Amino acid sequence: MASTLNFTTKRGDTFKQVDFQIVINEVPLDLTDGEVRIQLRKQPGGVIALEPTITIFDPTNGEFCIDEQIINIEACNYRYDIQVTTESGEVNTWVSGLFTITDDITR
Repeated sequence: MASTLNFTTKRGDTFKQVDFQIVINEVPLDLTDGEVRIQLRKQPGGVIALEPTITIFDPTNGEFCIDEQIINIEACNYRYDIQVTTESGEVNTWVSGLFTITDDITR
């Protein structure tokens, strides 16, 4: 079952790096030769608004991050999930939630 984690950031501002570690029964999930993906959409199955950059920085310990980056898309309450595919082809969605982009007041 996916954990829920919501994010909020200002449009055009720098989104700070967020680190994750996947641990199952106290054992880190080996992400060696695996893939981690994230997509933001207004609704499930809708158009992809953004695929933020993700880096697997310690694969044997199941550690990855959403990279620091400028997010400059339309202000909206997007839905997202983080999907992990292991080397063996097993696919799981570990994190999901809302990714809210708000407009800046100061320009």
